Amino acid sequence: MKCPLCDCHHPSLILKADLREYWLCPKCFLIFVPSQFFISKKEEVSRYLEHDNNLQNKGYVEMFQKKINTIKEVCPKVKIVLDYGCGYAPVLKTLFERQGYDASIYDPNFFPEEKPNQKYDLIISTETFEHIKKPREDLVHLIQKISTNGYLAVMTRFYPIKKNNLCLDSFGKWYYKRDPTHIAFYSQKTFSWMADELKMKVCHNNRFDFIILQRK
Repeated sequence: MKCPLCDCHHPSLILKADLREYWLCPKCFLIFVPSQFFISKKEEVSRYLEHDNNLQNKGYVEMFQKKINTIKEVCPKVKIVLDYGCGYAPVLKTLFERQGYDASIYDPNFFPEEKPNQKYDLIISTETFEHIKKPREDLVHLIQKISTNGYLAVMTRFYPIKKNNLCLDSFGKWYYKRDPTHIAFYSQKTFSWMADELKMKVCHNNRFDFIILQRK
């Protein structure tokens, strides 16, 4: 078994539940589900379309607005933004544009066309990283698209920690892992490893579900 983020060959099986397995990498601290437990792309898309992600969903919009407010504070010089993994309804793009940003979108299922030579001051990925099957490949690809001193912002629920390590009991009861499209789970230590590996620095961490990395 090999970790899909750092290529480590020594992950450990930590749990069998939800009709699948969960493995923990000792190097980058990613928890991942092996590929033999992935559902089909058709099932994935069907699941995504069940989400009530639109501008009329007040709670959804407020969640995004809080993230934009953080970005305005932490990344004040950002102008050009890519919403990576925007889903079927690019709400975040609309909210960014309303506040004067030049915003683009990409989603492998719904908006698969990319601008090959475009550089972005900020790439933001909300509720997407937990779905990514090959996080190392995606990260390398994304970093190439970030401008000098640009940012990568990721929103995904961090898995439960106790005394700076995985709390397996809490993880076993964690609702977030039960979604069949969620196949990768991150901690603050995972993002610290990513920052070192990608020559970036952590410039914001809410210690719950949102982190911002900046290119050095």
